[in-house]
Amino acid sequence: MRGRQVRSFLVVLGITALVWLAIAMSESHEYSLPAKVQFGGYDAKRYAVVSSDTALTLKVEATGFNALFYSLRRQGLVVQVDMNSEMVHRYTRRREEVMDLHRTVALNDLSSQLSSQLYSMGMHFIGGTRDSLHIVLNERASRTFTPDLGALHINFSDGYGLYGEPQVTPAEVTLYGPRDVLDAIDLIGVKPMEINGVRASKTYRIALDGTWRRHGDIYASADTISVAIPVKRFIERRFSVPVTVSDADSSHALRLYPDHVELNVWVAQEDLGTVSADRFSVSANYGDIRSGLQRLKLRVSRFPRNVRIRSVNPSEIEYVIIK
Repeated sequence: MRGRQVRSFLVVLGITALVWLAIAMSESHEYSLPAKVQFGGYDAKRYAVVSSDTALTLKVEATGFNALFYSLRRQGLVVQVDMNSEMVHRYTRRREEVMDLHRTVALNDLSSQLSSQLYSMGMHFIGGTRDSLHIVLNERASRTFTPDLGALHINFSDGYGLYGEPQVTPAEVTLYGPRDVLDAIDLIGVKPMEINGVRASKTYRIALDGTWRRHGDIYASADTISVAIPVKRFIERRFSVPVTVSDADSSHALRLYPDHVELNVWVAQEDLGTVSADRFSVSANYGDIRSGLQRLKLRVSRFPRNVRIRSVNPSEIEYVIIK
């Protein structure tokens, strides 16, 4: 009988304790909540962080249950600060020979964001242990390069070729870092790449060669570039073109042997109707005559932009000066 009374008492005591705990956990209390601070919206490659607030303690009102559930979360609260926001206050301050960029935001201006985040967790935002958040940036030295495509090799299918100039995007790449390190870098190239069997216009994503990283703490505005390769089908054509001599002495007559050469070119199929012999000029240099050369080397001095020169036959000519 006595044992039964003890058990009954313990059961009643346990139920009472659970009820009291449930009531206590259901009541709202003020808690201190640690949060991480992340600043975003700025170019981390262009700017170095001198100092930054990384943590913040918030004051919240929550029930014991919500506080318990929050403590079991794997990820804590993160306060995101957008540097492009109108609520961010900006000013500069000189430090020795360096101009620091200061950015601050009042915690009250973030109350809407914080209230929204905390509301989803069943908490009410009251305030924080500080009035504002602060970050100091410093602009790195920079140097701009035009990407060198020397390591990019393109092999076209038979009858196809490059029609115009490749278009590179971005056209320039900027490196950021210490000035003395930047001055030691000669160029920015692409990683070796070979593209075979090209027969249609296409844009390729090419990785930049990051050997410049070995120079030190350097950041690039881009790690890859896009190269648009314009491609057309080409047809072989031959034209008979007269030879001229540039900067010739008008007091002497020249007789050229031969005075016409055969020009072998590739013409884009769609341009066949617009390309004729009169759009080409083949010339020799009178300076070679003054130098006493017996045979003059020829060059194609004028030709349509999108025509590809294959050969000049013959590539050298003889001459006679008539006085």
